[in-house]
Amino acid sequence: MNFGVPISEYKNKKIGLYGGKFLPFHKGHLNCIFEAQSLVDILFVVVGYDDVYDKSLCENTGFEWVSSRVRERWITKELKNFKNIRVLSQYEKRSDDYMNDDSIFDSHKELLSKIGGKVDVVFSSEPEYEEYFAKYLPQAKHHIIDTARSAFNISATEIRKNGIFHSWNFLPPAVREHYVKRIAICGIESVGKSHLTKMLAKHFETNHLEEYGRLYYDEINGYADISEPSDYADIAAGHVHLMNEASKKSNKVLMVDTDLVYTQFFHFMETGEYHELVDTMLNLKVEKIDEYIFIEPHNFHELDGTRRPVTDVERQKRNNLLKSIYEMYGIKLKIVDEVERNKRFNECREIVRSSITGHS
Repeated sequence: MNFGVPISEYKNKKIGLYGGKFLPFHKGHLNCIFEAQSLVDILFVVVGYDDVYDKSLCENTGFEWVSSRVRERWITKELKNFKNIRVLSQYEKRSDDYMNDDSIFDSHKELLSKIGGKVDVVFSSEPEYEEYFAKYLPQAKHHIIDTARSAFNISATEIRKNGIFHSWNFLPPAVREHYVKRIAICGIESVGKSHLTKMLAKHFETNHLEEYGRLYYDEINGYADISEPSDYADIAAGHVHLMNEASKKSNKVLMVDTDLVYTQFFHFMETGEYHELVDTMLNLKVEKIDEYIFIEPHNFHELDGTRRPVTDVERQKRNNLLKSIYEMYGIKLKIVDEVERNKRFNECREIVRSSITGHS
């Protein structure tokens, strides 16, 4: 935790404090932080957490619990250009009788030791917190911001109840990026993966990631005769980097043309061995893919200048091998076995829709 300047320099500054569970962090929080930081020299944004209690808030809702570290990362990413804002986490045991729980004094004592020993102003949107702050931070003035939620009419409770995607427009970019569903369209060559990926991205008004291996080899005008085993590490790393970048700008879902299993498949076809780095990346699940849609090969094998000609028998063997590699990595596939293009698209569309809504 690096706050940029020594704590000793805080004593002559006006110090503000804005805390919350941020479960999840939303634009209403961000609006309060912007106003609060304009009223003090230094503002501490504190992610308060009690994992047991926080998890109970998420039970029987459409929202999955996230750790305080993830929440702290969200806020830090959003506020990285504000030099007068510091973000940190602090454990605080939740109690039904929080006004008489001495352990809360200990939490606040620990917090104050981290931020220089004093707080001049504590900010919130809740007038009913007046008694709480008067007891646990008596030296601080309680300043209330937008209690009517006029700037952004949203609450974390509402988001947890209705689900992330229902409140998508109230989420800052760092939070959206975390929740974007990554859906890979998989299968052997010439099953229509690229076309499906683009069509689905268009339908769901989002972006897509093209097959990075193809982009990579386009730079050397094909790969049938001049690829090198060392290319696979570059392809795997480039694929994941571009996927992470694309997620930052996606609307609820990112459609991905193939995945690292496909890269591993081609390395095995070429060398008879599995690539060590790609294997590690797959075991670590660095792609963070939520759904794998596997397209069965029913259409004609198209030669596009980069593909080798194969017989139907060989094509089926390749299809079976690719499936076996997915199985080896414990990846469950949603198989699409439609021959007609429109039916194939419709089935894929419903899989994507179900992934976003959480309903099949």
